[in-house]
Amino acid sequence: MPPKADSRLQQKILRAAERLWASQGEHGLTLRSVARAAGTTTPTVYKRFRNKKELQVALAQRFKAEINAHCFAASHLEDVYRRYVNFAQQNPHKYELLWRTWTEIFHPQGPRPLRAWFLTQLAERFGGKPEDYAEGFYALFLLAHGAATLLTVSGDDEAHAEVRKHFPRIGDTVFENIGLFRK
Repeated sequence: MPPKADSRLQQKILRAAERLWASQGEHGLTLRSVARAAGTTTPTVYKRFRNKKELQVALAQRFKAEINAHCFAASHLEDVYRRYVNFAQQNPHKYELLWRTWTEIFHPQGPRPLRAWFLTQLAERFGGKPEDYAEGFYALFLLAHGAATLLTVSGDDEAHAEVRKHFPRIGDTVFENIGLFRK
């Protein structure tokens, strides 16, 4: 009788890859190290992921769901962009992977539930249609992404403190004037 395939193996592989990525970033993520951490063989990992890039995209999809859940948990809209930056600060390696795979997981043709939800919330709060607020969304997103990127680069604590000090106030100013971006 042939051995039974482990139905949870793909999840074990992704959890192992997540641990390696979170602790060591790209340098710690090889298909061999993932196989070892998942308690399987390298060929088994290759059966599920053709190469490192495919594994990274699958991992980034998990991180996208994680950052979305973190933002969806905001008590009000003004907290969403703060939570976004907070996620990046707490998970610098995860955030790095999100943007390395940006074209695969945040492509305009793909699902972007956080964007859709945020636009709907803006329309409900301020009137109009969700797409009326697309430019306002991008103003906040690009601001938050810039701050998140700067805060995930290791380095000068004083420079990080300056970004942390100014980002919330600038984000709030953009949010308070979201109507300027409305079509």
